Amino acid sequence: MRGLSGRPARGHAGTVRGRFALLREERGGIAVMLALLMPILFGAAAIGIDTAAVWSARQQVQTGADAAVIAVATDCARGNCGDIKKTAEDAFWANDEAAKLSDLGPGEGWISANTGTRKVSATQKKDWVVNHFFAAALGYDTGTLAVSSYARWAPTAKARVEIPLAISYCAYRQLAGTLGSKTPVQLAETAPSPGGACTGPAGQSLNGGISLFAADAGSCATRTVLNGTYSMTLGTLAGGCTNAYLASLIGRDVTIPVWAEEPGATFRVYGYAAFRVTGFSLTAGDRKLQGYFTRSARQIDDPTPPATPAPDLGANDVFLTKD
Repeated sequence: MRGLSGRPARGHAGTVRGRFALLREERGGIAVMLALLMPILFGAAAIGIDTAAVWSARQQVQTGADAAVIAVATDCARGNCGDIKKTAEDAFWANDEAAKLSDLGPGEGWISANTGTRKVSATQKKDWVVNHFFAAALGYDTGTLAVSSYARWAPTAKARVEIPLAISYCAYRQLAGTLGSKTPVQLAETAPSPGGACTGPAGQSLNGGISLFAADAGSCATRTVLNGTYSMTLGTLAGGCTNAYLASLIGRDVTIPVWAEEPGATFRVYGYAAFRVTGFSLTAGDRKLQGYFTRSARQIDDPTPPATPAPDLGANDVFLTKD
């Protein structure tokens, strides 16, 4: 059969063969393009997934390092740095999940404590090795990471005190004794002049004394700050200081403001002592706290030492710093 032009007409089979040939060519082109793009795809995956894995590992190792310096600084603030290597290692492994992963090679670090500057440092000695997943296909099997952490401790300069009870510098000197000796004492509001008279830290004559002061509304606790002035309550105990509340403080360290100027209706905070509560009484005419003065440490979020240094009376703050 011929067409109008006199040439044989194309049949349907020829058209289908042409399409199949065209599809084979397209599939071949896609395969070549995919082969060319594979390194780019693996590279993108390496950048995304492997980089995220390194970042996650770094954060967790950093958490472990932070825990290590805080643990050592806490011991030092309590008066005995002890075995800082063991303390740091125990805290690190208890808080660093990344270090337990099979794809993270162990690193090594240095830990040091300086009681003169009240500073603890954790620095890298040998980097951690991170095993890559995707980047390994491109010849980059591992990456490294290094962290450092620093902590300090300083005498407390502001505190939300658990009980609205303050004492004079003279009473503190007489009752505190040697911090850490656990000498039992009673802080009784009915004591006439506990501590007697003494010479204050500024060289002035000062009388002893113990006094209740105003607490936050509906609470037994109140916020105080170094050099802040607070009203004495002349024997009136805050309503929030119930038997149940005070019982919850047994076995804990509470913060006691200390004054070092002769008070009137108010007193000014000179510093903070730490008192371990072992018992109490709310009996009328015999209200008292039982326990002993000690050294305590609590972690705070502020990364800078207090602007006005406080005297070291036993209560200390521990905090992370940038260096």
